Amino acid sequence: MSTIPTTEVIILDTSEEFRKDVSILRPAFDIVSKVDGVQTPVYTGTQIENPEKGYIFLNWDSLAHHQALMNSPSYGSVLEALKPAFGGPSKMYHVIFNDHPIALQQPVTEVLLLTLKDPSHRAEVFDILTKMSDLTKKMLVFGPTLENENEIILVGGWASVEAHWETVANPEPKAVIERLFVLATKDHLFHAALKSFAGN
Repeated sequence: MSTIPTTEVIILDTSEEFRKDVSILRPAFDIVSKVDGVQTPVYTGTQIENPEKGYIFLNWDSLAHHQALMNSPSYGSVLEALKPAFGGPSKMYHVIFNDHPIALQQPVTEVLLLTLKDPSHRAEVFDILTKMSDLTKKMLVFGPTLENENEIILVGGWASVEAHWETVANPEPKAVIERLFVLATKDHLFHAALKSFAGN
């Protein structure tokens, strides 16, 4: 398989228009899909638990490729095309997952943000997450954000939200996850049904 991409992750407060139809972002994605270093498709959707939150996932060849777009004259038109989807603040992250994020293609994507309670916990947390990733055949992938190595983003692919909760209720994963949350703060744990846009 090709090199693991750098994934841009945006968590946003959604507009009413976006909640009605996520394809309002298609004009923005059409512009971005032509940019050097972008890997289509873009994945986007509202949070299942609270549709007033939404997600955009976009893979890049590298962080430098995304930064080149942000520094280019055409970035203003991208921001303008994104504007209808945003109903308030947003947060952008970049992460290089431990493998390709196939979770984004599944019926339901779990999005988990963790912050290490102490940097000394890094090795044990990564060990736990690596085992979880291996057990799920990389349906669950993770990585520290490039903005802050103590913040970790995990995405997991599931058939449904219920399938996720049923799996983690089993004694073995439950114990592992309880240990994980002793070592790291759970900042965000929600689900989305993402749609993909390849761009024109």
